[in-house]
Amino acid sequence: MVFEAHARFLIVLHAIAAAVVVGASTHQLLWCGRYLRGRFDRVGAERRFVGLTALAFLTAFLLGSALYPTYKVRVRSEYFDSPQSVFAEAQLRQEAARVRGTPPPTTANSLAWIGRLFDIKEHWVALGAAASLVLLFLSRLAHPAQDRRFLILYWGLSLLVCGTAWTGAIIGLLTASFRSV
Repeated sequence: MVFEAHARFLIVLHAIAAAVVVGASTHQLLWCGRYLRGRFDRVGAERRFVGLTALAFLTAFLLGSALYPTYKVRVRSEYFDSPQSVFAEAQLRQEAARVRGTPPPTTANSLAWIGRLFDIKEHWVALGAAASLVLLFLSRLAHPAQDRRFLILYWGLSLLVCGTAWTGAIIGLLTASFRSV
């Protein structure tokens, strides 16, 4: 795989970019929520958060895409979709617990559901990345401060971008907590 040698470094960059997406999209949504109450006093700052969110979303998406082949082979196929690997690791953990004299950890029969959850995440973040670009376009050409007809669409896109950012981050952390590249 092309980026396998750099996978750990890329996953750290991916996580940083994802954290920026979560933070920027959350701030943007909160500031955009003021528009629903007729308060348009922070339009410039809110537009900057839209731009930062789109840039960070695109960066996180591209880094994740670069990592995907390594994840698919080294994590998904070799671990999540392989009951033998999960069983072998569970046996090692139980043996280590026995040697330490601690209670054995609980074991999972299958982790295939983690791989499927990650597939769902991929689709949602692709939708979120596209929505962030549409929101960027709207923030420059049809902002609710200039035309109130776009207010609900603008706020809805902001909610979608923020929701997909949080969903992607949580599922990504959950997946990495089981096995990473």
